[in-house]
Amino acid sequence: MPIEMKNLTFSYDTLDELLFEDVNLTLDHSWKLGLIGRNGRGKTTLLNLFMNKLPYSGTISSDEEFVYFPQIIRDPKNITYYAIEEVMAVELWKLERECQLLGLDKAMLWQPFEQLSGGEQTKVLLAALFCEENRFPLLDEPTNHLDMKARATVANYLKKKKGFIVVSHDRAFVDEVVDHILVIEKSDVKLYKGDFTTYEQQKKLQDDFELEQNRSLKSEIDRLQKTAREKSDWATQREKPSGNDPFGNAIAKRMNKRAKAIEKRTSEKIEEKTKLLKNIETVSDLTINCQSSHRNPVLRMKNFTLSYDGKPLFHPITFDIFQGEQVALIGPNGSGKTSLLNYLLGSFAGEVHGEIKLPQGLSMSAIRQNHDNNKGTVKDFAFEHSIDYTLFLNNLRILGFGRDIFNVPIESMSNGQQKKVEFAKSLGLPAEFYIWDEPLNYLDVFNQQQIETMIARYRPTLFFVEHDASFVKTIAAKIVEIRPY
Repeated sequence: MPIEMKNLTFSYDTLDELLFEDVNLTLDHSWKLGLIGRNGRGKTTLLNLFMNKLPYSGTISSDEEFVYFPQIIRDPKNITYYAIEEVMAVELWKLERECQLLGLDKAMLWQPFEQLSGGEQTKVLLAALFCEENRFPLLDEPTNHLDMKARATVANYLKKKKGFIVVSHDRAFVDEVVDHILVIEKSDVKLYKGDFTTYEQQKKLQDDFELEQNRSLKSEIDRLQKTAREKSDWATQREKPSGNDPFGNAIAKRMNKRAKAIEKRTSEKIEEKTKLLKNIETVSDLTINCQSSHRNPVLRMKNFTLSYDGKPLFHPITFDIFQGEQVALIGPNGSGKTSLLNYLLGSFAGEVHGEIKLPQGLSMSAIRQNHDNNKGTVKDFAFEHSIDYTLFLNNLRILGFGRDIFNVPIESMSNGQQKKVEFAKSLGLPAEFYIWDEPLNYLDVFNQQQIETMIARYRPTLFFVEHDASFVKTIAAKIVEIRPY
C-alpha cells in the first residue's frame, strides 16, 4: 500500500494563509524522495504531519509507520548505545552493522553520546534509524555537521537503502541519493520523477512556457482593452439624445452591448492571467557592500599552522589570496578550519607558527558559525553595528524574511532566520575582505542560487569554509586544503 494524501489541508493558527490546501498525492514506499522548497514553505511541517504531531484535515494513510530523523536523545551524558535505546528499540548487532556501513568504529557506542563529534552523532543516529526495517524513514537535514567526505559516505549509505523521504539543501547530495522530487511550491505541491537537476530542468521549461503564455496573454488583453474602450466611447457618444435618429441610436446600443461583452471577456482573460505564474519562483538579486582595494595580496600565508599546548592542528599551509578571488578552505571536521578563520578575525587563543601577511587596517566582514550574540530587533541591531539599514532590510526580504518577522527579537527567531540576519549583516558591512564559515547552513537552495549570482556579479574577495560540493565547485577560484595532524 502506498503513502496516500487525500484533501490534506493545514495551517498554523498564527498564519492567515494555508500552508497546504487540498493536497492529493500518492507516494511509493520504494521511492527515495527528496523534499524541497523555500524556507518557511512547510517541509518540516509536512514531516510532522506524517508523524501525526499536528492536527490537520484530510487523510494521510500508509501501511508502514513513519520514523523521524534526527531523534531527540533524552540523556546525552549516557553511553551512546543506552542513550539510543531510551528513544528507540534497536538490537546491538544491527546497530554495529549499520555503524560499520557508515565507517564508524563500533567502540564509539560505549562512549558518552555528548562526547561524540557532531558528525559522529549524525551518523550513529542514522545507523539507529535504519535498524528498524519495518518503519519508513523521514530524514530532516541529515547532512548537518557533516564535512564533504562524511556527506559522500552518507550518500553512498543511503543509495543502498530501499525508500525514504529526505530534506536537504545540499543539491549535490540530493542528486546522489534520490529518484523522485516532491516540491512545495508557491501555491501547490508537485511531484517530479528524477533527481534535483532533473527537477530544475523541467521547472525551467514549465516556467518559460508560462512566461511565454503570459506575454501573449498580456498582448491580447491590451488589444481587447483598447478595442473595448474605443467601442464604448463611440457607443456612448452615439447614445446621447440626438432627437430624430432612432436607427443610429439602435446601432449605438448594439455597439455598447458589444463593448460590454468585450469588457467581460477581458476581465476573464485578466483573471486567467493571474492564475498563470502562480508557481514561478522569483529570485531577486542580493547586494553586497564590498569595497575595492589596491592592496595585494589581501592575505599571504607561508608554512603556516596553529596549535594548542604545542600540538599543531594541521600540517603547514602556504597560499595567497588576491583582490577579487574567492578561495575555499576545505578539510575534514576537526582539522582546524574554523580555528584558522577565527585567528584571522582575532579570536584564536592558541599558538601561531609560520609567516602571515595581512595588510594593516584591512576592513573585514564575517559570517560565523556561532552567532548567538546577535540580539534585539532588526532595526536596533542594524544601528548597533552601523549597517546601512535600507540595504540590510532589502537583503533580508530577498532572503525570504516575511513582514511579520521584522519585529521579532533576533534571539527568538528560528535558526534559519538567525542565519539570514548574520548573512545580511555581513553583506551590509563595507569590507575589502569577507570571511565566511559555512555560509549555507540553514539556507534553502533558492538562497544558494541568489548567493552564487551575487558573487558572480560583485566578485568580492572571499575566504570561505563550506561543505556543499556544488557551491564550492561553482564559486571557488582556488582551493586550500588542510590536513589534520
